[in-house]
Amino acid sequence: MKPLLVIALAIAVGYVSYEYVYPPLADAMKFTKHVPKKEEPKQEVVVAPAPKPVKKEPKIVMEAPAPKPEMKPEEPKPEMAKAPEPPPVDPNAFVAPVFPPVDEVTQNWAVVPKGFFSTPKQVTMKKDLELKMQMGKATAATTFKSGTKIFVMGQEGTNLVVGASAGSPMRGLVGMDDTDFKDVFTAAYEQVKVVQTENARKAHEYRLASAERAKNAPASSGGGSSSNDKPTKDADGTYPLLLASMKSGEVTEIKPDNIKSWSDPAQEKIDGAEYWTVNVKYETQTMFGKFETEAQARIKNGRVEKWVYTGSGEVVP
Repeated sequence: MKPLLVIALAIAVGYVSYEYVYPPLADAMKFTKHVPKKEEPKQEVVVAPAPKPVKKEPKIVMEAPAPKPEMKPEEPKPEMAKAPEPPPVDPNAFVAPVFPPVDEVTQNWAVVPKGFFSTPKQVTMKKDLELKMQMGKATAATTFKSGTKIFVMGQEGTNLVVGASAGSPMRGLVGMDDTDFKDVFTAAYEQVKVVQTENARKAHEYRLASAERAKNAPASSGGGSSSNDKPTKDADGTYPLLLASMKSGEVTEIKPDNIKSWSDPAQEKIDGAEYWTVNVKYETQTMFGKFETEAQARIKNGRVEKWVYTGSGEVVP
């Protein structure tokens, strides 16, 4: 019996030591218990099908709104400079006539106005030329040196009809550009423009003076064939008394067909005599074409006493 008790006691001591004394000692000595490995159950491997590619939507990046600028107090805008107002138009101011350019007058030198050749014009040769001069059936060749003066009688296309002198019956042709004809024509045209402008200015001044005289003229007393007989005006704006003067040849430059306008009659005292006056604007033919001119009919004792240019006061032929 005794040996059995010793064995039981040894087993109990061994069990207690194994359970309570060995673990702290094993921990201190870093021993591990021998634990038999448990067999883990085998896991079945399931092969999943490959996922389909997912189409990614593009990401929209929202940009943060820009910061609003700070509101600064509005600065006063500088005032725009106003364009100066044009001066008021003076109804009595003189308006100079407008003349066409020389290229238009001559149709680019293809048709020089025939009136310019009414008297021979002297031009200068620009280069040496031998010209065939002809009179009837007779022909002669003449050499003209550069700088030589020659007379122009007319135009044939781009050529000028020339003669050695103003009265020479011999005629020849020379190219227009072989002479200084264009310079001569242009200088003469510019001079006419100056004269015409001055005449228009004088005519304008005369009209103003005429209107002033009419204000101060005595009232018409009428009756008989005195100077106070006012000329009658037809419905078409013409005056029978003035038309009769033209038809009778008292004036030849002014024709009823070339009159552009007729003024109303005005009573004036001119050079101490009392007249009824009527101004007419008409076209007159010059060496450079037609120009507008103004004339005045002075009426006394029931007839046109004379026609004068309102610009110069000279008698109209």
